[in-house]
Amino acid sequence: MTAEVFEHPALSSAAADLAELRAAAGRIGVADPVAALRHLDCAPASIRTSAAAVDTGALAVTSAQAEFRAGVERAENGGSTETFGTWADTVDGQYAAAARAAAETAALGARLADRLDELATAAAAEVCALASAAAASVTAVLAGDRSAEVVSEVSTTCTAVVRAVSAKIASLSTLAAELEPLTDPAVQLS
Repeated sequence: MTAEVFEHPALSSAAADLAELRAAAGRIGVADPVAALRHLDCAPASIRTSAAAVDTGALAVTSAQAEFRAGVERAENGGSTETFGTWADTVDGQYAAAARAAAETAALGARLADRLDELATAAAAEVCALASAAAASVTAVLAGDRSAEVVSEVSTTCTAVVRAVSAKIASLSTLAAELEPLTDPAVQLS
């Protein structure tokens, strides 16, 4: 039997711990508990890296905005027209909006990574505890026992694993709502 590889290490460990439950599930034709884990797989470290890159970009935009503002002030103090000042204020506002949006995106990315990591780790612990509690019945099914009691416990455990993963996935809806604003452009260029 080959080891299941997941992006999240806790889920890889959980998949290894669920290997016998998976085999027993296959023998009695119930839901594959390891397949359920796939729906929660994630790579928080990659998300954190991306968020950090966005944050670095936000700092660059903030720096560019400061340089732009300093240049505008020099130009305005040098006798430039009111039109230039209005245009410059518009561009300066766009820089500020872009920097704010990038910083908010980076912070959201970090929160998302933390939440996904927390959910994957909690799910892994929960499903491993479920599998451990059913170990005797799993062993019995794998040894050929098809009594109603052991089959029922394996089936119930597989269903509990699927439900546990589904509950963790459902809790992500609050994060999905936070992602919604990111679908609109952060800055409308004039």
